[in-house]
Amino acid sequence: MTITVLPREAHEEGFTTVAYKTDGSSIITGGHDAKLCIYDASRSQRNAEPKILQDHSEPILTMATHKASFVTAGEDGSVLIFRNSTNDFEKFLVRSTTPVRSLSFNSNGTRIAVATDEDIIRVILVRDISKVVTLMGHSTHVKSVAFSPTSDHLISTDIGGDVKIWDMNHTSGAPQCIKTLSGAVRKCASDADVLNTIAWSPDGAYFCFAGKEHEICVYSSKDWTQKYALEFAHFNDIITMAWSPNGSYICSVGKDRQVVIWDTTKKSDVIKYENTAGVCGVAWHPQENELAFTDQKGRLLLWYDPIDISKNMPHPAQKALEEMDDLDRLFEEGATQPSVGMSLPHNSLVDDAAEDDGDEGAIEDEEGEDLDDEGEDVDMLSDMGDFVIDDDGAGYAEERQHRSNGGGRSQHTGVRGRSMGPHHKLTEQKRFQPGATEFRTMDTTIKPPVPVEGERRYMAFNMFGIIYTIYQNTHSIVNVEFHDQAQHRNFHFTDYYHYTMAAIGPEGAVFAVEGGKPKKKEKTTNEEGEEVEEQEEGVTTSILYYRPLMNWANNAEWTVHLPEGENVVSVAINECSVVAVTSAGYVRVFTISGLQNHIFRLENSVATAAHGTLVLFVYKQGGTGLNGEQNLEFMLMDTSTQEMIQKGNLPLQKSSQLTWIGFSEASQVLMYDSNDILSILHRQRTFGQSYWVPVFDGKTTAKEFQRQERYWPVGMLRDRIMCLIIRGNNDSPYFPRPPVDDMELRMPIVNLETEAGQLEELHMRTRLIAQHDRTEAVANHQEDEYYDVLKEADAEMDKALLRLIQIACRTDKEQRILDLAFALQSSRSMDAAIKIVTHFKMTNVAEKLIQIKEVWVWM
Repeated sequence: MTITVLPREAHEEGFTTVAYKTDGSSIITGGHDAKLCIYDASRSQRNAEPKILQDHSEPILTMATHKASFVTAGEDGSVLIFRNSTNDFEKFLVRSTTPVRSLSFNSNGTRIAVATDEDIIRVILVRDISKVVTLMGHSTHVKSVAFSPTSDHLISTDIGGDVKIWDMNHTSGAPQCIKTLSGAVRKCASDADVLNTIAWSPDGAYFCFAGKEHEICVYSSKDWTQKYALEFAHFNDIITMAWSPNGSYICSVGKDRQVVIWDTTKKSDVIKYENTAGVCGVAWHPQENELAFTDQKGRLLLWYDPIDISKNMPHPAQKALEEMDDLDRLFEEGATQPSVGMSLPHNSLVDDAAEDDGDEGAIEDEEGEDLDDEGEDVDMLSDMGDFVIDDDGAGYAEERQHRSNGGGRSQHTGVRGRSMGPHHKLTEQKRFQPGATEFRTMDTTIKPPVPVEGERRYMAFNMFGIIYTIYQNTHSIVNVEFHDQAQHRNFHFTDYYHYTMAAIGPEGAVFAVEGGKPKKKEKTTNEEGEEVEEQEEGVTTSILYYRPLMNWANNAEWTVHLPEGENVVSVAINECSVVAVTSAGYVRVFTISGLQNHIFRLENSVATAAHGTLVLFVYKQGGTGLNGEQNLEFMLMDTSTQEMIQKGNLPLQKSSQLTWIGFSEASQVLMYDSNDILSILHRQRTFGQSYWVPVFDGKTTAKEFQRQERYWPVGMLRDRIMCLIIRGNNDSPYFPRPPVDDMELRMPIVNLETEAGQLEELHMRTRLIAQHDRTEAVANHQEDEYYDVLKEADAEMDKALLRLIQIACRTDKEQRILDLAFALQSSRSMDAAIKIVTHFKMTNVAEKLIQIKEVWVWM
């Protein structure tokens, strides 16, 4: 086989590193000259000049790429993030006093693990760089870090030769080192060329690193034991390595100047290339049969077609072993993600046993990883007694011996939990608290029934945090956990009221419980052993309790007792208000300090949710109709101004129910129904002009992924729904916490199976979200903050439109070309459209496009 390796000068002599952008469009190199070079990765443009970025002041040592951005770092201690779409510098993530040796994105690109010449690892929230979690445990400088493909684990190496495995979703609430492989890698100096790299297989089933004897040690992530070694190809230290996109190959480079490709199935080397200089970095093309590597001469070298696919060897960027059933492959060797090429979502798969068998490796939402600072609150339940420690194991079994002692209110069954399930018979819409679930196991020997001791349920679950309660007969234990624990520490408290509903947001958490009837007289034994009769208690009133997250002011928490006979039925909290809807048909609005500043009537409440300064109410207008409609209405209100922003009907399909309401991170109103349809409220700030737009179909998505699963929303990013993955016959999440995934939105338009249909959907969805962002930016005086987001959205829309114009040109759809051109956002894009139609020799259309552009200029 002929080896084709094309070199080109990139940097000054010295250490160089290389990476592909995740879509394969560009190659990024960093060198000893502190320059970043960005090359067009298409083979037709391989000789084109690169774009050069000079934002670093000293040699560049490491980089990491993700879908939206890439990060670079080096000897100057600065970690810089750049936008993929424009290659523009975005911001500094870290300014370290020591060189940065390794970087790793988590699967969602929301966090970066950073290794410097220190014995600690920093995990940084990309959106808010003030939120940093420190992992301590290494005794020497950390050399390399690597998130697993599912982000549930992080593996690190140090210059002393140790490899540490960190559980990022540990039940304690903070990342924990669960295993140390002492002396597994070669000892080296901090600035040694040997990088002690950790490389993960794409499905997360295996990871590998260079051993001490010039071999590659391959370990299973199921039991953290070595499975095999790849050896006898290198005769000097291995510097670094990379796993191919399909998992069939590993490429390693060493001090012996060799680039070696290994077959992971045959466990042997398949081809070698010896370079004229020492090789420093290596990367596989995400989509092509191609390798890029860099050397000590500062060169970028491209190895075209390193795998001889003519000999029936798998293409390195296509899935291996296609004859195997996709579902069977998911559970091979404990794999937690599909191989590249499977039609399944990124970061959406874990072992089905995670929900039923208490698998502690279940994935957390990447915006909500259980990260915490080292300190006294790491084991936040350690002082709560054995019953709590037992409870936090793997959850309670469905069948448990019932206990006859205890008491409590019937509300403890959690009947106001989230009602889900398209398989349910048609019933009138139930009231629910968004993000809440019901107790599963009840003690029916007590009238009215109460949860069995130790049973638990979620009271609130959103993109900010989680509240769950553990029933303990005479009291409950309420646990509050935050997805970003660098900003807020988890806490718990003993709840003697058995709160039945809760809501959580950046300003605090609010809890409520209904009033109760007087307790019956009972005989008890006092401290002297004498039998006495308890005094009968009066009727207890409904309670609303607010607990702040920032304790800058004394006595910031507050409690309100409602009038006798009036019960809180739902609660919500935003950045300026606590909202309680009551059984008397009142909406009581309090400031964060507890000041009552508004009250109005609202009958037949179904659910309430809040975000920013907004609050959304859903309520009934009569019972269920004869045609199966629920007759629900909604009202959107700004609690800072007490103005009603929007009001209208809630369009549910016949024989379906509302199951969740909430907001996106950009304050867009959302609803999810029992048919697993997510809809957004478009034009929500234009009174009387709003309507609901479907943007996600859970049933269709699960069918396409060939999975028996359902989706339980917790929120929405700009273009992705964040949800828990529910499997089996369950309608709601239980314990241990099921995995969280970010599912791409997709509107159910026709012809989605075609390229044109997919581009039309992308343009339509991007336009709807961008229109909302523009409106919110104006309403909140945040135009500058939204500028980059909107600019990127415009570019994305124009790119889709230009591709549609190209398709229309091929089929001579002249009127469609004009329709598409009118929707373009910039004159630059119009120029591109003119070039496209001119290329297809459509002179008349080109002239009309020129006329359209001239009108733009005068406008």
